[in-house]
Amino acid sequence: MGQVARIVMCVLAIVVSTHSAKAFSNAEFAALDGRQAIEWRGIVVDLNTLNDFYLTPNARSLWVDGTQLTALAGDLFDALSRAEEDGLESADYLPLALTQFTSLQNRSDAFGFELAMSQAFIAFARDLHAGRTTPSVTDPEIVIARKETDAGAWLSSVATRGVSETLRSLAPKHRQYYQLRQMLAGYRALADRGGWPLVREGAVLKPGMRDPRVVDIRRNLTSRGYSGLNAAEPDVYDDDLKSVIEHFQKRHGLDADGIAGPATFGAMNVTADERVRQIVVNMERWRWLPVDLGSRHVFVNQAAFEMFTIDGGRVVDRRDVIVGKPFHKTPMFSDQIRYAEFNPTWTVPTSIAVRSKLPLLKKDPSYAERNGFTIYSGWTGNDAVVNPYAVDWSSVSRSRFPYRLVQDPGPKNVLGQVKFMFPNKFSVYLHDTPSRQLFARTGRAFSSGCIRIVKPLEFAALLFSLDQSKSRAEIDRIIGSRKITRVNLQARVPVHLAYFSAWIDDDGIPYFHKDVYERDALVARLLFDRL
Repeated sequence: MGQVARIVMCVLAIVVSTHSAKAFSNAEFAALDGRQAIEWRGIVVDLNTLNDFYLTPNARSLWVDGTQLTALAGDLFDALSRAEEDGLESADYLPLALTQFTSLQNRSDAFGFELAMSQAFIAFARDLHAGRTTPSVTDPEIVIARKETDAGAWLSSVATRGVSETLRSLAPKHRQYYQLRQMLAGYRALADRGGWPLVREGAVLKPGMRDPRVVDIRRNLTSRGYSGLNAAEPDVYDDDLKSVIEHFQKRHGLDADGIAGPATFGAMNVTADERVRQIVVNMERWRWLPVDLGSRHVFVNQAAFEMFTIDGGRVVDRRDVIVGKPFHKTPMFSDQIRYAEFNPTWTVPTSIAVRSKLPLLKKDPSYAERNGFTIYSGWTGNDAVVNPYAVDWSSVSRSRFPYRLVQDPGPKNVLGQVKFMFPNKFSVYLHDTPSRQLFARTGRAFSSGCIRIVKPLEFAALLFSLDQSKSRAEIDRIIGSRKITRVNLQARVPVHLAYFSAWIDDDGIPYFHKDVYERDALVARLLFDRL
């Protein structure tokens, strides 16, 4: 039991009352009107939020009865003392003044305590519901609106439904959140036992080799719960150990080749405490997401390079994706897929045109024709087609590039045969790719921000079959026509571009992925370093 929890138990043993709460009159609450804050035992209580409850006709005392605490106060102390179960910290909501006392001295003291307790409840409820951090503060490429705080409704809910039920209704309902919550307890227990022994790094180890570090590896993996690692010759890298290491590598986003190299040693030497912090960071991100992701939705986990389609709460499709390079991060936001465009053209963003296409055109103007690019004189929509051989490319620069490059439909088009559109300010969408060999790679951060999906026509067939609007045969005929064809979905499908480096699969096995965008590091600094 932590120090905060012990203090809370002592307080409750002394002062909890089961009497009904009738401590203060409406007139006393009405006296708060127009006031911005009060101070109670060194705690500044901001009234701007609390007055949404206390200045209503049905306002009532929740936490005190006379100069004694109510049962609700006991419930709140208990909930706040267990904030760590949700990856939050009790001390953030229980200042010493709320716990280090033996009694309330008088009516004024009790009134201040009432308001301070409500402030503590709202602070915890807000963080449990929406997260401690603001998404947009951690990364400019994260566009997730922070959920609103409704103090009046939440405190009214406490009055009618109690503390536990109110908090339960505000916590994320996502399955992954509760699985991570359970995993957090398990990894904290591991950390309290000392975690796992580290592995001495050095030369690559392969099956059949004998090395003292193989003993380190066996101890490391056994401490994590792996079995079957006892061997007559513990320093020999045998086939049983190879199988376990392949499983470990897969769970940590590494090439599952059974060879222990620097990346594998690095993953083994991430401490249990570090994994605890990683789990907490990922729980925080679930609190950012909408309460309801949609009965039918598409969910992209950028850190794991995978995409799920959920229908009626069930995963009906999972497929690999390619996301943006670390210097072209795929953003995080939620939107709705509105339509698919088959046999699409690709209008090259100016940033990409001047960075990657201009040098190629300068070197060889035939690059445009060979790769199906049409060059236009501007961006008005009524621009003349430009002959690439007639341009003096040596006079064109990054700061002086008036042209619009459009790649025609065809096998070389970077969008492939289809793109799935949810118009947004980042010009990011899901699409096919001619570079399908990249899906064989384990780490797949190769794009300029858009999400490339494996076997996109299968995905199109699934999406439109769920929509009951197009069959696979109809889609194939559209592709065969080689004509640009837009097909609207009858019902828009929510799509969530998310980022979770800790994930639990359908069998309850935890996976840890590389923080390719360093987004975990940003959130961790806010959560643990208190920046």
